[in-house]
Amino acid sequence: MCRYLTSRILAAMANVAVAAMASIPLNACAQTANKPISFDVAAIHRNVDNIGYCSVDQFEPTQNGFHMTNCPLLMAVGAAYVPTTGNPLDYMVQQRIVGMPKELSEERYNLDARISDSDAAAWRDPAQRNAMLHAMMKTLLAERCKLVVHREMRERPVYALVVANNGPKLKAAERGQAEAIQAKHSDAVGVPGGSGVFLRGPNGHIDIYGATTGTLALLLSGPAGRPVIDKTGLTGLYDMHLDMGQAALAPADGSAIPGPSVFSSLQEQLGLKLEPRKEQVEYLVIDHIEPPSPN
Repeated sequence: MCRYLTSRILAAMANVAVAAMASIPLNACAQTANKPISFDVAAIHRNVDNIGYCSVDQFEPTQNGFHMTNCPLLMAVGAAYVPTTGNPLDYMVQQRIVGMPKELSEERYNLDARISDSDAAAWRDPAQRNAMLHAMMKTLLAERCKLVVHREMRERPVYALVVANNGPKLKAAERGQAEAIQAKHSDAVGVPGGSGVFLRGPNGHIDIYGATTGTLALLLSGPAGRPVIDKTGLTGLYDMHLDMGQAALAPADGSAIPGPSVFSSLQEQLGLKLEPRKEQVEYLVIDHIEPPSPN
């Protein structure tokens, strides 16, 4: 299910944790003596007619709340809980939410949630909005789905994105280029938690504008078939153009690298490479979840 959602997200659009977190429940209602922050009104119901398209754009809050169409509950969980890396897509793109019951994985839902007038001023502040969204989604899922989760570190094969032997071949981003591309191309997609925008072309070609190598690592995680972690040490914003091709998924035993198209193109075109490693990676584990209760 996670792989299915990942392909949907990437077709449309990086490891710090403390050991104690592995056993701390993250149910927002159970962690505060005060009434948790919540949406003013929220409707969530099954999309039995399969109408609408679930896209990465729905990971972002709207002007007055949160909306998703024809998405699995997993996406709502991903909108509520952010990895300690701070990147909201790491759990989703890198397939790190586990424990969703099979029957709920196969169902699709519409969700329409709106904030109250008293929260509108704070919601308009981008510095507060995302934190409010995560807290409100936690409350909603705890109340309607009885959701209980915890974070857990697990060792798994990853790829480290590093600078190749001959050095990087990265072009510094032109000021305003990302904004201009997004204004000109309606299909340009921003990366929630990342930087810049990207456009996908035929045969796996991708154009990325005003982005960090961390954003590149995030976008490579899908084709590579495992998490890609930025270890380049590069801190700038870059315009990058890459032919990723149709990479085969990497085996779970860590014995192989991505398909030669991705691996060779990354070195030839950007002066970067992927090194197979095993690292402790943070997972979000679903301990309990039920189908949404009536509104």
